[in-house]
Amino acid sequence: MDASVDAQQDGGIHLKLLLVANGHPTELSDLPNEVLLEILGYLDVCDLLSTSRTSHHLRELSLAPILHQYRLQRIRTVLPPMLSSPSRPTISDLIARSIFLTHTTVVSRKLARSLVSIRLSRRLAARPSPESLVARSVLPPECVPGKELVAPALVAKKRAIEKERVKDGLRRWVGNVWKGEVRSREEGIKRWEERVGVGRVWRLRRFWERVGRGEIEHVGF
Repeated sequence: MDASVDAQQDGGIHLKLLLVANGHPTELSDLPNEVLLEILGYLDVCDLLSTSRTSHHLRELSLAPILHQYRLQRIRTVLPPMLSSPSRPTISDLIARSIFLTHTTVVSRKLARSLVSIRLSRRLAARPSPESLVARSVLPPECVPGKELVAPALVAKKRAIEKERVKDGLRRWVGNVWKGEVRSREEGIKRWEERVGVGRVWRLRRFWERVGRGEIEHVGF
């Protein structure tokens, strides 16, 4: 079998060398469909599936009925020598490698699965209540039934969201208080300036009043 594979590989190399020497294209997609079908016929199922994903043309060829008819004819000639080969594993080897399952193996596996399910149901029935787990600090208080039930995996996220809400409220409160204080300070300064008569507007008003009364000579521009 190995000798035939090596011969096929050598033949493919010689074919490629001949194509290069004659100036023909060496791309796989440039070969005739008959040659491509011949090549695809020697591939395994996994390799054929991988090859069909490389291009639309190879996918169409891999789905062609004539290719699978050729593969069936080829396997009919290759399979009998493999079945009669001394290297074929025995049934005991297949059973040891869990490839061939006997009726006893199937029944024992079903029995093992049923025993596991019985043990699991008993342990779940005897597990502690959520209240006791919360008392032992195993679960957060949000997981106790009767309140706003939250899954343990979402408790940290819920607490983070609540903390951000508190922060947002504090930011708004601080912003409103700060704006109120600034506004009150500005109004207080404005009232003080009006009362004392200082500030840019009041200084200009007093200046023009004095000019009007003649206390200051008229300024020429």
